[in-house]
Amino acid sequence: MERALVAWVILVISTIVYFHSSLALSQDGVTLLEIKSSLNDTRNFLSNWQHSNIKSYCRWTGITCYPEKEQRVRSINLPYMQLGGIISPSIGKLSRLRRLALHQNGLHDIIPNEITNCTELRALYLRANYFQGRIPPDIGNLLHLKILDLSSNSLKGAIPSSIGQLTHLQLLNLSTNFFSGEIPDEGVLGAFGKNVFIGNLDLCGRQVKKPCHTTLGFPVVLPHAENDESEGKSYDLYS
Repeated sequence: MERALVAWVILVISTIVYFHSSLALSQDGVTLLEIKSSLNDTRNFLSNWQHSNIKSYCRWTGITCYPEKEQRVRSINLPYMQLGGIISPSIGKLSRLRRLALHQNGLHDIIPNEITNCTELRALYLRANYFQGRIPPDIGNLLHLKILDLSSNSLKGAIPSSIGQLTHLQLLNLSTNFFSGEIPDEGVLGAFGKNVFIGNLDLCGRQVKKPCHTTLGFPVVLPHAENDESEGKSYDLYS
């Protein structure tokens, strides 16, 4: 009787441990399904993103995971897939995400501020979509970001000065949008030349060599533009 009771207790404990480990293992998979639910996949490229094989999410199209036991999602690479829809706010649950590449699709609406919860992001490629609204206000939280490409969208408003806090930023492309106002000159924002901002007719500032004006219509006195070596750099924006 005692042996049977001990065996039963061990079985219950093992079941609980297995359940919780499976739940932890598949949490990023659940998040990916939430993200898929906000996408319009007309070409069925994401056909293997299914709840039936959620434990295999690290082998889903475009997904790369860390090799550790937890199998957290490291990168999402889904460019040129004719995806429509929006980026779900659930993206912020992928706290270990390092690379998000959704360029050359048909995504629209805003870039959710929840994306700034992915504080390990190194590369964010969202160019050539139909995103509207403003750059997420907490973009400065992405302190490890090296690449930020938001070009060829319909983004508007001011460029956040918090981008200047991204000290690891090596490639920035905000061209061909509808940004307006003075380009902040703080931090790394002062190191990029006009090619980063080209195609935003209502921007002004030292980087684009265009004086800003006060509410009275007079030019604001801007610092003299020095020889900006960054304008001579050749960046591969489509790597």
